[in-house]
Amino acid sequence: MCEIIFSRIFLGFPVLLLWMAGGLAHAACPLELNPPRLVVRYGDSVSVNCSTSSTDHEGMGWEATFGGTGLETDVMVVTWTVKNLTDWTIQPKCHITSKDGEQCLVTFPVILYKTPDRVSISVLNHSGPMVEGTQYQLQCDIQNIAPLQNLVVKWYKGNKLLDNVIYSNVNKRPENVSATLMISPSRNDDGDQYRCRAELDLGPEGPQPHPTVTSEPLNITVHYAPEFLPENNTVEVSAGSDVSLDCSAEGNPPPELRWTNNTAEGNAIETTVGRLRTLNISRVTANATYNCTVTNRLGSITKQIHVLVDVPPQQHPTMFSTAPSSPGTMTTLPGTAKPKVVTFPLELNSPRVVVRYGDSVSVKCNTSSTDHDGMGWEATFGGTSVEQDVNVVTWTVDNLTDWTIEPKCYINLNDGEQPSIELPVILYKTPDRVSISVLNHSGSMVEGTQYQLQCDIQNITPLQNLVVKWYKGNEPLDIVTYSKVSKRPEDVSATLMISPSKDDNGTQYRCRAELDLGPEGPQPHPTVTSEPLSITVHYKPCINASRLPVRIPVFRGYPEELVCEAEGYPQPRIKWVYDSANHVSEAGGNLTVFEAGLYNCTATNDMATSFIVVEVVLNEDYLRLIAGFVAFMVVVILVILVVIYFIYYKNTKMGRYSLKKAKLSSTPNGNVAQNDGRDTLLPMTELSQPNIYF
Repeated sequence: MCEIIFSRIFLGFPVLLLWMAGGLAHAACPLELNPPRLVVRYGDSVSVNCSTSSTDHEGMGWEATFGGTGLETDVMVVTWTVKNLTDWTIQPKCHITSKDGEQCLVTFPVILYKTPDRVSISVLNHSGPMVEGTQYQLQCDIQNIAPLQNLVVKWYKGNKLLDNVIYSNVNKRPENVSATLMISPSRNDDGDQYRCRAELDLGPEGPQPHPTVTSEPLNITVHYAPEFLPENNTVEVSAGSDVSLDCSAEGNPPPELRWTNNTAEGNAIETTVGRLRTLNISRVTANATYNCTVTNRLGSITKQIHVLVDVPPQQHPTMFSTAPSSPGTMTTLPGTAKPKVVTFPLELNSPRVVVRYGDSVSVKCNTSSTDHDGMGWEATFGGTSVEQDVNVVTWTVDNLTDWTIEPKCYINLNDGEQPSIELPVILYKTPDRVSISVLNHSGSMVEGTQYQLQCDIQNITPLQNLVVKWYKGNEPLDIVTYSKVSKRPEDVSATLMISPSKDDNGTQYRCRAELDLGPEGPQPHPTVTSEPLSITVHYKPCINASRLPVRIPVFRGYPEELVCEAEGYPQPRIKWVYDSANHVSEAGGNLTVFEAGLYNCTATNDMATSFIVVEVVLNEDYLRLIAGFVAFMVVVILVILVVIYFIYYKNTKMGRYSLKKAKLSSTPNGNVAQNDGRDTLLPMTELSQPNIYF
């Protein structure tokens, strides 16, 4: 509705200027500007012609803070010229004065622009390599640019356009501004370059192509946990042959590799070969299983490679020597003396446990095997020695505080093997504090402007189980998850971009840190919620056009009340502007008018000024005229009727009578008289002699 109002206002604004100038309120202003609109770079020169087709004028000129002219007579063109335009708020006006003293003027629209001094890109609240799957916020800082409403910020990854950011703030003076972009890089983004570009779209009158300034590229390094490449995990060889096992994995930082296997006697033969992916084994004699473990700071994974040996019927296993390893090329392990049977006759009553930091934990490990030399638990806390003649051993800790604990239950089989099973332990801790704030801003917000909310979560673990939920009131807005694997507590932040509207004034935002620890974890999920953040949204006035039409007829002699209501925050101030000669009555935001004219309702707050020009048109009250005419006709008709009546009465009831030469009538009473020779019966009494005269 406000957009419609402004378009209607704009069309009527020249008329308002003429009227406020005290002149041609109902005539077109005979002025033409060439060019009609101009875009000027800060500090450049400008020249505009103002011409008129009127020859009946006292003079014309320019009014401006710079480049203004006096009133020039006997001219048809005046020129406004500035060699070095540096006034951000300049509003030059061309004016003309007619012979009868009336004046009109037009304002020349000038857009003064300035490209930014510097455009830079950075990562907020982070330095160094990024971690795959983690959210990061890039910030583009643009220094000293104007006008802001014409700025377009473009984000690029390589040459690919990612996002556009525009601004609704109307500001003529240069200012600093920042735009943000949320990214969650993958391993494929390692080494990518991000850039941001500040572009001024100044319309068709502006320079083409648009003035732009681009940041230096931001190179990112993405770290990710190891991952095995697809390979065959079973190798078949003939007895006595040599075999090469391949363990290819990728990760960043590049992972370290470790090879292990068990000999027939149950002792682990282990060699660490750094980043070497190939293990060469000489003269293999029996089936075996080799473990390849790859590790970097983001994680560790292990896979098994099975060697299947085809032994001829007459061949017996023999021991072979171990060939020396050649650093950087291969590592050789001895073949096993007899086939290896990998079995795990162990079972945990809780295959996975979730424990709150500082709480107690107890897990049982049992076996169905009766052919063993004892079993126990190996752990930094709560470990047990080998217990004989038992089928169950229990790992217990009263106060679990070891973030990296990896308890293992093991059993010593009679054949010398020692199978073991590791108990996955998730030790969790709810955050000490969850808080919400607005980044790089304080105070009230402005409608249509982008802001970044940040949720700070202090001292929480494990990060990979954290879910951050954003709310506006009770409405869910966004969910943030993390792929980073971390066992120890750490601080983390999540962000949310908002662009509030006037309907959001007084709204409360909250963020909630929730630990989703799976079915073994506590239900409902442990959560900590921030205190609510109440926002105040300032927005420009919007005049209620349904209560205030732009054209209102008024009957002569009847007052009309103009109601000006405006919505805005802070609350707009209402002011009426009108010709002081007009008879009006003003009360609050309402104006009572009695005559035709232009009346300007202006609503102003700290954000902007809106106005509507109302044209009051004087109409005659034909109802009163008709009523007066009808009353007049009624009076005329009454007069005519009275005249007719009196004429009739005089001629019929008030006739002239004579008793001279009266003839006796044959009527019984003899009461007759002569009226123009006719006998007329008269209601007469008897006349005595003295009353009769001749």
